[in-house]
Order: sequence, then structure tokens, then C-alpha cells
Amino acid sequence: MASSDISDIVIFKKKLGLNYEIKQKYVGLKMKENNILSFNFRVPSALRDEVLEYFNRFQMGEPTAVDIGGTGDIKCIFKGISPVLREENASEDYYALSVLLQETGKTVPSEEELCETCSHCGFH
Repeated sequence: MASSDISDIVIFKKKLGLNYEIKQKYVGLKMKENNILSFNFRVPSALRDEVLEYFNRFQMGEPTAVDIGGTGDIKCIFKGISPVLREENASEDYYALSVLLQETGKTVPSEEELCETCSHCGFH
């Protein structure tokens, strides 16, 4: 991918290379006060459990990172997850939930920080 290309993937990163990738079409983003990022998911039933299982592994205040479209890691702290709401649609049910992260700073890792064994997780 050329440096000017932005992908359609959002990658949430937990320590030890436990990453979760999801297409941007399922995720909305709102910036709130105090550098709080609200990632608003609207996913089909096939993805609901996958998203919940990933974010339920986080502890309050746990460091994390998110990469939106390959633009670089945004360092954050996990603040919480909302209850899941079911949205009934004529063709398929969708589920909505929000994940709150507090931004601590956006950094692009230097070459020596990149970890070759875990897909550039940004934690090394």
C-alpha cells in the first residue's frame, strides 16, 4: 500500500498482538470531551459475538491502540463498553454498541519499535 492510500480497515490492538480488524463501514467515530473516542459499532448478527468477545477481554484503564485505515496507531486507554442494542431491519437484524477509549497520543512507531513477529503491534 502506498503511503497516501488509506485502507477501509480499523484495527484495534491489545497487548501481545491480540488485534481485531473490522471494516470501517461497521464503525463510526465521535470525539467527545477529554479526548474520549466513542467507536460506535453497527454490525450484523454474524459479527456481534466476535466484537463483544474481543472488547470484553479489556480491563478498565488498560492501554490499547487503534489504527484507522493504516494511518498510524492512536494510543489509548480502554474506558468501557456499552450494552448491546438490537436494531430490527427489514432484511437483517443489526446490533449496536459503543466502545469508549481515551486518547493518550498518536504516534507512528520508529523502525526499531516495530515488532516483526506480531504484525507491527505498536507495543514494542
